[in-house]
Amino acid sequence: MYLDRLEYKKDFLYPIDKRCRFLSAALLIVAAVYTTSAAALSAAILLCLLPLSRELRVTFLRLIPVNTMTAALWLTVPFGFSMESAVIYTLRINAAALLYMIFIIPMSVSALASSMTKLKAPEKLVSLFILSYRYIFLLAERVRVMLVSMRLRAPESGTFRLWRSFAAVFATTTARAVFRSQKVSLAMVSRGFDGVFPVTVTFKWKARDTVLLAICACVSVFTLYFSVK
Repeated sequence: MYLDRLEYKKDFLYPIDKRCRFLSAALLIVAAVYTTSAAALSAAILLCLLPLSRELRVTFLRLIPVNTMTAALWLTVPFGFSMESAVIYTLRINAAALLYMIFIIPMSVSALASSMTKLKAPEKLVSLFILSYRYIFLLAERVRVMLVSMRLRAPESGTFRLWRSFAAVFATTTARAVFRSQKVSLAMVSRGFDGVFPVTVTFKWKARDTVLLAICACVSVFTLYFSVK
């Protein structure tokens, strides 16, 4: 999820109940992660790209860091990791990422957190998710501002000095994050926060939600049964 950057302008599953989306995504992602069929994974990727066809640029930009992580798999191919396994793992990761982009990413953090609460996820875990979600972006913005400031001040040239400057930026950001978390925690406890956020989204389960969940469950079972070795 991104704030004000690479966001999808349209929620492809807007009318669907948020709990149904969460459960459907979990079923399909598990099936994608465990299947060993390259054909099934390729078909899943193509089907996922259809609803995202109007925002392919944003989708591909989101997939860049995903596939950057998979590059490590391909680097191990000359050292004994099979080409077939590298292909399967790459397809799995891309299929899971695209499913996540369709079902989960367009949801707001409040909707996702409320869905987790309604599905009986640990309340402390939901609270940690909400707080971490927001603060990760604050940290990213702070690092970005400090890097721009460092570049404008033109630090001394030299690879060693440059990396030392980067280390100072990240160390300062981490230290400030720890101090801020302590202040925020003290402020929240002083105001009576008990560690649990309330549910702020209204849920209405309808027949279409049952149909979608049943279809996703059948697809997952079918995929796992016929493609897992």
